[in-house]
Order: sequence, then structure tokens, then C-alpha cells
Amino acid sequence: MYRKKDFLFMDVFDVKGKNIGCIKDLIVDFNRGIVLGFTIISYRIFQATQYILKEDIISFNNHMVVSKCRKGSLIGLSEIKLMDVIDLEGNIVGTLEDIIFEGKNFVINGIVIWTGYLASLLYGKKIALIKDIILGEDSILYFGNKETISFSNTPSTILFKSVK
Repeated sequence: MYRKKDFLFMDVFDVKGKNIGCIKDLIVDFNRGIVLGFTIISYRIFQATQYILKEDIISFNNHMVVSKCRKGSLIGLSEIKLMDVIDLEGNIVGTLEDIIFEGKNFVINGIVIWTGYLASLLYGKKIALIKDIILGEDSILYFGNKETISFSNTPSTILFKSVK
């Protein structure tokens, strides 16, 4: 499983070994539940925005090797990041922070929901499965059970165990 932070600023090379740039953002399609590709920041001055699609990726580990780069721009995760996640009662659960996706076929499994500084520190972040959300124009509707899935961080786990 991968998140955006696993790819952010990763160097991108073409098949000839030329450094094209680094990854700036993920290109996502929430309707189909997949990551389409990545937006690239070029190292050249005055270079147009470039992107790579997942079918153009040959390999990735510490850096990415691609067969070709395309010019233009598509909708990225950064454009919908920090969008409010709202439950069926109209309560704000949190904001979209990141997505979780598979590395082989780039299928989105879920989203990471940031619940605020204090709540994230004390209770951890929340995870919503992609099948339990609908992306709207202004917010994300979460219609799953909001109590079933959540992360817990190590400091809060230790703190709450020592208090009990």
C-alpha cells in the first residue's frame, strides 16, 4: 500500500537515463477509484507542466523510470485535498489528507481523514474505504460506519494504556 507521501518529490527518469523532474502530485479518478498517474515538476526553466500516466511507468522504487511524458495538466489530489468529509447527519468528520492505494494496479483502497491537530494526536487519524465515500463539488460524503475504522498513533496508545 502506498500514499502520496511515498511518491512526493521522487525523481523521474526516462528510459535513456535523462532526469525529467520530480513528482509533484497524484492524478486521481475517484469515480473509477484509481490513480491515473502523476504530475511532474520539471527541472528546466519555463517548461510546461508534464504528467505521466500509470501505463507509462516502467518501474519505481527510490526513483521512477518512465517510457514517455505528456504535456498538459489533469486534476490532481492537491485540488481536492483538505476537502471536508461529511457524514450522513451533516457532521464534519474531518478533511481529506491523503489516499491509500495499491502499487501494482494503482487502485485506491481508501482515504486518510485528518480530524484536527489535537484529535489526531490523541485518537489518531480516520480511514474511510473508497466504497463508502462519494466525491462532491464542495465536500466528500461518507456513508459508512464512522466508528469502525481508525488509526491510532503510538504516543496516544501508550498514554491511554498508562492512564487506565
